[in-house]
Amino acid sequence: MLNIEKRIWLSPLRINFMTLHQLKIFAAVAKHLNITKASREIQVSQPSVSKQLRLLENEYGLRFYVKSGRGIRLTEEGQLFHVRVKPILEQLERLKRTFESRVAEGRAKSLIVGSSPAPAFFLSAVLKSFVELHPTVHPTLRTGYPHAIKEMVLNAEVEIALTITHPDHPQIIAEPIHSEEIVAVVSARHPLAKKRKLNDAELAQAPFVIMKGGRIAEEIEKMGLKLNVVMWCDSIEPVKEYVRAGLGIGLFYRGSAEAGIRGGYFKIIEIPRLKDIRVTYFVVYRKGMPLSANTQDLLTLLRQWSKKPIALH
Repeated sequence: MLNIEKRIWLSPLRINFMTLHQLKIFAAVAKHLNITKASREIQVSQPSVSKQLRLLENEYGLRFYVKSGRGIRLTEEGQLFHVRVKPILEQLERLKRTFESRVAEGRAKSLIVGSSPAPAFFLSAVLKSFVELHPTVHPTLRTGYPHAIKEMVLNAEVEIALTITHPDHPQIIAEPIHSEEIVAVVSARHPLAKKRKLNDAELAQAPFVIMKGGRIAEEIEKMGLKLNVVMWCDSIEPVKEYVRAGLGIGLFYRGSAEAGIRGGYFKIIEIPRLKDIRVTYFVVYRKGMPLSANTQDLLTLLRQWSKKPIALH
């Protein structure tokens, strides 16, 4: 008996010379004591089952089973081999279930969204509705300027994103999802806050704080509008801070300025020449790439919200 145990000792090195497939076949045969029934359970042909059993026997130089009537009978060596194999397969099955459940749980609770700065107000309202419908999902928001957003989508870093620029790429689908006006705001403490509207003469003299290289600056340039810019900023947040501090007038997408308008520290000043400028938000995702269930639900909400008037007053 001791000699047999030594010969079928299943060390990690020894297992390298066989396959888990062979062990599963042997376990099924040992369970049913019938090659036909075992082949049905594991969906492997009877000749293949017999071949793999012979390979195992040849590996050890032992007989693991003999024919018995219409079935088989395990030899003493076969019974001992089964005793050793069973816990190995059970451990592998537990390992598989553990990590499959962890992966499934992670997928069920994950949602990674990309967004350029401008659509933040619109996206926050949609994400609020999403979380209310999916309380166990905790979204992750990745932000960047339009070029970075395009790269995130192409590199599968995000499944879906919002941007103000249509990404000109054959592998990206871009749906127009929302349109927003540009508003001019000033600190409620600024002398210009007393005015409701600026005429052309006042517009030429008024101080402005503008984000350099942004979409609004591009639109202003296209119009040929010459503004008295007292400060250029690299991002939108410093523009908000300097406008709030009273340095001058800021130009924002309506949703971006809404918190300050509602909070009472920003006041809108009408500039007729800016009235027709609007920005379109695009929801973008990779062509041909299946969207997860969570992402599909978010896309549905985005499409529904695009048809709603968003109350900003």
